[in-house]
Amino acid sequence: MFNKKIYNVLTIYILTLLCAIAIVYADNQDDDINNIITNLEYIPKKGYMINMKDLRNYNLDSIIKENDKSKTKEQLEKLSLFSTQSIKTPDIWLDEWNKTGKKVLYERYKNEMTVPNPKSNETVYQLLIMSRNAYVPPYADDWVDLTEYGWDILIPFGWSDDSNDRIAKMVRGYIFENVRNNILVVSIKGTSAGLFGIGGPTAENDRYNDNMMFSCCCAVVDRIWKGICGCHSGIFNVCELGCLRDESRNYKNSYFVQLQPILEFVEKYRIEKNYEVFFTGHSLGGSLASLSGLSEMAPVMTYEAPGEAQFARRIGLIKTELHEVEKYKEIYNNVPIYHFGNNGDPIFLGKCTGITSSCYYSGFAMETKCHVGKLYMFDLDKNISNPDDPDNPDDDDDPIDDDPIDDEPVGDNPIDDNPIDKNPINNDPENNNFENTKSYKYIPTKQKQRIFLNNKSSIYEHQLYIKRSQMMKEENEMDPSFTPPSNPSKLNMLHHRVDYVIDLVKKWEGVWPTEFYQDECRDCENWNFLEGDASEENIDEGRIQQP
Repeated sequence: MFNKKIYNVLTIYILTLLCAIAIVYADNQDDDINNIITNLEYIPKKGYMINMKDLRNYNLDSIIKENDKSKTKEQLEKLSLFSTQSIKTPDIWLDEWNKTGKKVLYERYKNEMTVPNPKSNETVYQLLIMSRNAYVPPYADDWVDLTEYGWDILIPFGWSDDSNDRIAKMVRGYIFENVRNNILVVSIKGTSAGLFGIGGPTAENDRYNDNMMFSCCCAVVDRIWKGICGCHSGIFNVCELGCLRDESRNYKNSYFVQLQPILEFVEKYRIEKNYEVFFTGHSLGGSLASLSGLSEMAPVMTYEAPGEAQFARRIGLIKTELHEVEKYKEIYNNVPIYHFGNNGDPIFLGKCTGITSSCYYSGFAMETKCHVGKLYMFDLDKNISNPDDPDNPDDDDDPIDDDPIDDEPVGDNPIDDNPIDKNPINNDPENNNFENTKSYKYIPTKQKQRIFLNNKSSIYEHQLYIKRSQMMKEENEMDPSFTPPSNPSKLNMLHHRVDYVIDLVKKWEGVWPTEFYQDECRDCENWNFLEGDASEENIDEGRIQQP
């Protein structure tokens, strides 16, 4: 009897102790989750920052699951809108990883790799918003918040409150992190125009990088222009190729050189934490994203990027010669670099050239048109509804008042002669229209609320025009891979602006662009490039001072 009483007492004691331990453990786990959410905020109520040491001490999967319990169905759906797909890994990347001893990446991707889905409008749209946010300081008034879609800032780079700070004049952008999907996106800022005293502290370096990367020879577009490097022979259309290669790799304030620490950081993240890394950007930022993707062997999605193939070849990222067309097709048509553009953008088409162009009068030598990888082009003639008539830009001289919605219609607004179903994107399950994108959180300024079109960053974008100039119809023949719009007035610099592109994509009601290549495209065909190195006495001759 006595032994039975002792047994019962011990049993009750042990059960009580176990219950107490379970309660304390549960409380501690909740405290851990709450500490991460409340004490490690990067910017209050906007995004979180955890250092690598702290990160190892937490089970992020359990934290995500715990947080999901408090989310509504609509909130969870938003977190799953970003879409990826698997493709066969390019052989050239597998060979490079094997040669350089990056066995982790070789083993991970030896069969296939994950890339952003270019047929998913939500994926295209979210990366486009990240490209746009690269133009503005973190969480500025006109920042478009993607936190509810799973994206937070991991690292901003190139931003400084002091415009005289050296960092403030360097390449800018963000590394966005999606913890749920283990994805990093590097978003790189494009050109801020230096016209009319606007553009911010990066404007001069933006233009210098544009002219080094997208001109044929040191920005010598005609006999009036003074070159920015010493590779021009003195004969108008003759340039020294060896000199160009050296200059392209090493010129002062090269944004691609400045990006190298960022590329090293994301590669380490990719290897050690098993993350996917994507690159994105608009305009100059898109071309830099493409070069970064080629360098790091990572997927890229760009918007209205100038042709970067020539510069990629000059700095050694493309290893085939111009005459090796079939070899180029075999190697580079399969790399997951996706360029989105529209056929009314003279920068994307390589048509912002010549004495009548806005680029010429703004000091930009934008002469290239050839892109690496795959292209998707929105045909402005096939946008069925064309809401708010965004294709008719201002005639005003005021560069600030550049909201195309306010304009009266000018010229024709042609649509496809062959009628097709209303909103044909909905006919393809992979190509739903952009209804969901209207729910993106926009933080308004004090100006009237017209999302994306009437905000501060519109002034600081790639506004390369002084006045609208009529493009010369007889100028250089268009590359056959492009089809210009039937309405000549649609070829306009406003179609290059990132806010215009966002508005176009949001309201697009035509067929989703099909994939095509520029494997036989040629830049600078009227130039003669001589092999050999430039002599020291000629390197600096005729060079203008770098910013």
